[in-house]
Amino acid sequence: MQIKTFPMGEMGANCYLLTDDECNAVLIDPGAVSSALFEALAGKKLRYILLTHGHFDHILGVAECKRRTGAEVCIGEKDAPMLSDASLSLAQEHSLQRQEPLTPDRLLYDGDVIDFAGGIRVMETPGHTPGGVCFLWNDTIFTGDTLFCRTVGRTDFPGGSMDALIRSIDRLQALPGDYILYPGHNRCTTMEEERKHNRYIRKKNAYLNHQS
Repeated sequence: MQIKTFPMGEMGANCYLLTDDECNAVLIDPGAVSSALFEALAGKKLRYILLTHGHFDHILGVAECKRRTGAEVCIGEKDAPMLSDASLSLAQEHSLQRQEPLTPDRLLYDGDVIDFAGGIRVMETPGHTPGGVCFLWNDTIFTGDTLFCRTVGRTDFPGGSMDALIRSIDRLQALPGDYILYPGHNRCTTMEEERKHNRYIRKKNAYLNHQS
């Protein structure tokens, strides 16, 4: 499977285009649209638009992408209201771009499998938002704003929870073996690198013990 990265929109959020050997495609987190993205989509059958969460910088391109391709829009159940409410997605307060309201085609839950390239598994990872999810495919994880290179997502927005985020990160780092991590912002990393160097993972046990 081929993976292409498109930094998008005002916040430079990473949009990922996954393409299999038969030119079927999946788009993850189109926070905006661009000529480069639509050029990359030419000749491909876009089947799904997968959203790691509902913040504006990851969703503002969804409506146009769906209109052009007819792809199925999928988002975690608890973040679905953000697609139709610009105050919940933070677009109303933080973006110059108008959010076009949209109803998702499919709500995602922990353990769901997206029928693409042998199966993309959904893992619920709340914390940055209540309905945040990660997408696992073989040795690859698309982590959205849950886990970044050397850091983690913010929890000071409405609906955020550091307690929930630490538990989500604990689930991720407990997965056996190593994974390539494609985050919602900035550069890729690996799970092994984050186990060794991410201070939130290294301090998670102390945090959880303090909360208990």
